[in-house]
Amino acid sequence: MQFKDLPMLFDQGQNIVVVEAPVTERIKILEFMYQIASSRRQYLYFWNQGYMQLQQVNQSIQLIRQTADVIGNSGLAWLLENPEATGIFVFEGEISPDAITGAIGQQTLFILSNLFYELAKKNRQQFVVCLEAYIELPVSVAPLIPVLNYERANPEQVQQIVHTIFGNQFGLKADNFYRNCLGLPCGELEIALLRLSRQISSYEELADAVLAYKKNKLKGQGVEFINEPDVLHAGGLDLLEEILERAAVLLKPEAKNYNLKFPKGMILWGPPGTGKSLSAKLAAKKMGVPLVAADWSGLRGSTAFESRKNLREFLQFCDANGTHGLVLYFDDFDKGFAGFDSDNDGGISRQLAGKLLTWMQERTSQVLVMATVNRLEFLPPELVRRFDDIIFVDLPHAGARYEIFKLHLAKYFPELDFSEKDWWRLLNETKLLTPAEIALVVRKTAESAFYRNCKLFLNEELASKPLQVTVRDFIEQRHRFTPSMIREEDKILEIRNKAFYARPAASPDTSKWAKAPTVLFGS
Repeated sequence: MQFKDLPMLFDQGQNIVVVEAPVTERIKILEFMYQIASSRRQYLYFWNQGYMQLQQVNQSIQLIRQTADVIGNSGLAWLLENPEATGIFVFEGEISPDAITGAIGQQTLFILSNLFYELAKKNRQQFVVCLEAYIELPVSVAPLIPVLNYERANPEQVQQIVHTIFGNQFGLKADNFYRNCLGLPCGELEIALLRLSRQISSYEELADAVLAYKKNKLKGQGVEFINEPDVLHAGGLDLLEEILERAAVLLKPEAKNYNLKFPKGMILWGPPGTGKSLSAKLAAKKMGVPLVAADWSGLRGSTAFESRKNLREFLQFCDANGTHGLVLYFDDFDKGFAGFDSDNDGGISRQLAGKLLTWMQERTSQVLVMATVNRLEFLPPELVRRFDDIIFVDLPHAGARYEIFKLHLAKYFPELDFSEKDWWRLLNETKLLTPAEIALVVRKTAESAFYRNCKLFLNEELASKPLQVTVRDFIEQRHRFTPSMIREEDKILEIRNKAFYARPAASPDTSKWAKAPTVLFGS
């Protein structure tokens, strides 16, 4: 249930609830609670352990000391012993679980259950809201007390907050600004905008500052937020690009008229270095949506409780940003599930997988989960079934290697091209390379050419001298390292031998490079 459902619960006779919300949302919550209290003609009170006395909330959402009574260590216990104190009471951090175990103290649980039954009496006009950043009620009291989720700001709320602070200052340019603000709770967004507006005056700088704020916040959680991926083409993955283009079409609002839904996710499976990570960025680029890159193992905390909390907050962030589309990218997804069937990690892997599975099944936001794996068998079967597609990204064939070389050559040698004979030679020498290793060959060749120029020319002449290379330079760089296909042949062959379980990422090679010309006589 959501925080907005609170008035309905009060009307139905539910006198005590728990609301999950960050501490930044206190004022927003009190504003909403004050409206409820006013409509019921009751007073609103607030307390946490930072106060000695109960605080009354006035119309300006200011806290005023109400009574000389010292609350002590528990506002709930005080209320239990003071049935004459009527009103709506908001207690912050009152039932906070243990940071390590996630358990709530036994005495607190007894107070909660006692208060539930006492408040149910018709002569007690008391309503209680417990604010917690994250809570897991044990089964003994969970049926008695509902937990409401305080959602992050939706697009309409973002627009309202921006308009309240800045008016129509940004005009038509605000759409991109609104998008940068998504994913933050209302209270935190308002605090951040007010702080940043004192330092920055122009729209462009403020939009960038909000995005930087969001990125820095996520970076502390091991998550990278990429607003606009800079990749244009993956090279040699035509079928995968078509799949991504089809998914992008489903973002159009008209798709709902045909009962078509945005895909839940896809697994990119294959040997390391074959372009799986690049494909995730390509997906976000084609769809025109942000990319959130997360390390599944990095979402774990030091305890099971902290791990569940991290995942819950992260998925809420993705939902809030996925209103208009989002790509959620898990790199090396399979590594986070090694030993899944054992209890070596205390069952944390199974708990997190279960939460992710439930979220993928029930979510309504337009979030495409893309997970790259080397060993598909490491993933739990019930999780694999939640993905719409499993796509195998194999080593590139000759035609794909030609495309990949052209992409990287354009970066360092824009005027360079080879004769057909040289292309045949280069493609034959690199037939075991992954796209990442092809990129390495081209970059190392460019570095060597630049080093030669540095030795031959003065600094003032250096900028005007193009990098001179031949096909021999690239082949020489190729033979300076051992390709992973040779170095880890057994592992990679084991992965490739199971490719028939998945859809291919590339069509069969129909280019002129598919079959080398037959040489009848040696020269």
